[in-house]
Amino acid sequence: MLIAVVAISITWYIGNENIKLEQNTIVAENNSINLDLIINFGNGTVLYFNQTSVPDGFSMYNSTQYIIGEDNIDSTYYSEFNAYFVNSIFDTANDSNHAWSAWKYEECCKWQVLDVGSNLHILKNKQTIAWYYQDVNEFGQGNPN
Repeated sequence: MLIAVVAISITWYIGNENIKLEQNTIVAENNSINLDLIINFGNGTVLYFNQTSVPDGFSMYNSTQYIIGEDNIDSTYYSEFNAYFVNSIFDTANDSNHAWSAWKYEECCKWQVLDVGSNLHILKNKQTIAWYYQDVNEFGQGNPN
């Protein structure tokens, strides 16, 4: 009799835990978005992170950290602008001739440089964003993909 009670209790507990896990998975899926992230190094090397899931409400900066890892992006925060300036991505650092810029792809079929700091640009589901390492004299020109 004792064995039957223990077996039923264990079965109930495992079943209850599985229900909780399924509920947490549904919540996690509902609280995320998919996006495409492009990192263009300006020398022909381009990394694509297509249909990558990130938490809903993340900014471009947060999403980049989340996808490539915080150790692979170096930045400086400027409180007067409430914005981060990206110094390097994957150890490719800004210099006097080249710098990283943040881009978004608009539904109207064209690329635009962000007009706010990447930490202020909150992403939408299925949005395409890019980091482009380019000649400072060509800032905002060209295509990051």
